[in-house]
Amino acid sequence: MRHRAWLLAAVLLLGLAAWLMARGDGEATSAKKPRVEFPRRPRGPEVERSHRRRTLPPPPEVDPSVEQKPRRDPLLTALPTGKATSAVVFEARAIKESPAGKLWLDCMLARLDMDSFDDLEDELGIDVLEDIDRIAAASGSLVVASGQFPSARLDSLRGSRRAYGARGTLFEEEGRSPVFGLWGDGLLFVGRDAQAVEAAIDRLEDKVPPAPPAIPEWASYGDAYGVLSADDLADLLEGSEPEIAERLRGAVSQVELHVDASEDVAIVADVTGPVAADVDDLGKTLGTALSLARLKAQSDDEEQLVELLDLARVSPRDGRFSLDLALPLPMIQKVMGRCLERRRDGGAPGEPGAGREATGGEGGEAR
Repeated sequence: MRHRAWLLAAVLLLGLAAWLMARGDGEATSAKKPRVEFPRRPRGPEVERSHRRRTLPPPPEVDPSVEQKPRRDPLLTALPTGKATSAVVFEARAIKESPAGKLWLDCMLARLDMDSFDDLEDELGIDVLEDIDRIAAASGSLVVASGQFPSARLDSLRGSRRAYGARGTLFEEEGRSPVFGLWGDGLLFVGRDAQAVEAAIDRLEDKVPPAPPAIPEWASYGDAYGVLSADDLADLLEGSEPEIAERLRGAVSQVELHVDASEDVAIVADVTGPVAADVDDLGKTLGTALSLARLKAQSDDEEQLVELLDLARVSPRDGRFSLDLALPLPMIQKVMGRCLERRRDGGAPGEPGAGREATGGEGGEAR
């Protein structure tokens, strides 16, 4: 059970289950052959995408002899910096068209007891499916969405608004969280407090000394990508696996994450740490856990779990290791289809969606 708990924890730590869901347009079949392409490096269109997004001028240099820096990606610049920061970016435009994203949208509407996002557009002036390009979340304190928001009406969420900096606006109400913000009409913020939003605007407007972004621009590839800090990973395991949580804090500095969700969901996680021997040891432990979990799943006749573990691999590389993990689409369909099934069946008493029809499933499309 201990090794299996470690395996399941690893899956959860990679931030997959909640976001990258598959569309339940029919019954899942475990015989379907996974179509997995692990995102190990940026592809041509992703390189072009990254260059196109670098619209923010480089920071001013105090020393004129310093070589001019390249232009920056505003969304990545707005995120908190530092090795202790976790930050993950979701390519909303790509994910919403994937089998995973479509079911996630259907499932989210079901949980919110909504038929579409039209009500949000009417209230806030934001078309969730068309206006948002990317969504980034950082260390529990800040969410940033990039896109086009010229018609955004955030006053309806927080009655008080104030200007901040050259292009920023905050929408807040004393004693209430979160705080919302806009920078120009291309970035939207949801902050734990006003300081989180103000700090993001300060980074964009070069009011603080420039620092390397949490996610380097060369690493902005995949349908989701980012970095997870050792402390955030360990906190997730503290209750169920305290020994492993402690080892993570001691051995790992951060995990670089890349996800492809075009068909089956494929994840590559590169794990690094300050002491090569400790990272190697952790990689061997995880590899052994995956092997033992596969044997246990075989003995228990859990075919879908065996299929997942067949695609999992730990590859050591000079004091670091890479974890490949794939979630076959039929497996995700079966698990995530349950929220739509509850909606079709009327839901439990008091649950959102009771007595209403699902927005997705057979013949249904979420808007």
